[in-house]
Amino acid sequence: MSPIGRHQCDQTEHNYVAEAFNWEQRVKGENDAAREWSKNWGSLFAPDEPTSYKERISDLKRKMTKEKLPVQSNYQMSYTKAKAYRKFGEKDHRRKR
Repeated sequence: MSPIGRHQCDQTEHNYVAEAFNWEQRVKGENDAAREWSKNWGSLFAPDEPTSYKERISDLKRKMTKEKLPVQSNYQMSYTKAKAYRKFGEKDHRRKR
């Protein structure tokens, strides 16, 4: 007999392999659903856009070279223009308007 107050989760085993497999199947299902939707309905909602991934990639590369867009990464970005946050727990005693 189990002690009073024990939770159900304490009495069951946790199968990490099954959980990982379920997660993989969920992600695969989401990706497949997006791909199928794009294949079935994409031309209806965006008739001028390319439909296959190869066409999309080549179209994006063409747009980047045509517009000469710079490729940015984190080390090229500047975060100095942002307003600093208040420190946690610091009170703001200014008058509210």
